[in-house]
Amino acid sequence: MKKREALEKFVEQLKNKKMFSSILISNDNQETLNDFANNLSRTIFCENLGIEKDSCDNCKRFENKSLSNFVVLGDGSLAINKNDVVELMQKFSLTTNEVNKFKVYVLSNAENLKNESANSLLKFIEEPPENTIAILLTKNKSQVLPTIKSRCKLIVLENENQDESPKNIIEELLEKDKNSILLANAELKKIDKSELIAMLEVAYNRTIIKKYLNLAEATLQLINDLKFTFQTNLAIDVFLIHISEVV
Repeated sequence: MKKREALEKFVEQLKNKKMFSSILISNDNQETLNDFANNLSRTIFCENLGIEKDSCDNCKRFENKSLSNFVVLGDGSLAINKNDVVELMQKFSLTTNEVNKFKVYVLSNAENLKNESANSLLKFIEEPPENTIAILLTKNKSQVLPTIKSRCKLIVLENENQDESPKNIIEELLEKDKNSILLANAELKKIDKSELIAMLEVAYNRTIIKKYLNLAEATLQLINDLKFTFQTNLAIDVFLIHISEVV
């Protein structure tokens, strides 16, 4: 679904007072997800329900980050902490002093919810406080826990001109010879972990599942290792050895 179309559908839901209490937005680009979540959240708070930013007080306060009933959790790469979820639940269980009674929270990496943090959030999604809207974002909807996904309205955003964007370092490696692939380990290890995760997820969705399906499992394993283990250098080495033997 195109971003504009999705926003228009949500505005219609708001006007009819039938807005979903939990929404899962999927796209393989974190910037696209963040931009959409920001636009949707501002629209929910807008006094005129305007998709475009207007001069209403709530839109100004949203841009100034001074709305007390809007919270963002997660950075799009690392795991969500249980304490952050508990703190959110406690805050949103209180009565708001804001004129707009909606409470909106954005969880920017739903696929990273594991164990205790997921269990805590699940109860909150199932029985949300009045006027609470959850906007969950994911770059890989297949990795979102089924118990979370089944309780959300899923929207898959279309990519705009994705195929025209330059290949990243992971996609370039897939076209190189074995020695070049193995020699890339030092370069990959210098990349910030969250940035490398984002590159892998783009490569997975844009190239690997279309042209190199036999590398799909290894790619997901590396993404998981980067997120949840400390043996990142070893995980990168194993991944490069695997693709050098397959490509």
